[in-house]
Amino acid sequence: MITYTKKHEDIVNKGADAIGEVLNSVDVDEKRSILFCLDKYLDPYFGYNLPFFDEILILLEKHLFEDHDMEVKEDILQLLSGYSKDSLDYLAERIELIEFELLGSAIYALGNTFNVKYAPIFISYENHDYLNIRNTAKEALLDLSKANRDTKK
Repeated sequence: MITYTKKHEDIVNKGADAIGEVLNSVDVDEKRSILFCLDKYLDPYFGYNLPFFDEILILLEKHLFEDHDMEVKEDILQLLSGYSKDSLDYLAERIELIEFELLGSAIYALGNTFNVKYAPIFISYENHDYLNIRNTAKEALLDLSKANRDTKK
């Protein structure tokens, strides 16, 4: 079971560099704990307006391409999917380098930005051999189309 303590909250409040130190450690449980703690701090529901919010997201994007356990990368993708706002450029530029097992989730995270500049990525995967990846790309395109249509009304 993954949980976090006051120590993890203190690390998050210190900023992206402190979070990065934990993510650069070898302790998988600590990595997952800090990511679990970040969920609370990034979620707008809780009202934390971290001044280094964007730095944290970029840090998380970069750590997707580091040597981490799959569970850590899945946790990172969940955070990016939920809280990335409108930009995941680092991920988008390196999408072809992500592990195959994470590709569907990475496309999903990009889709949650509703950023039209990622449409070529979704198009490139809409006929993928694997159904999950194909469906995720098609859903992202559909959502993007709906969002674009809604903003023009």
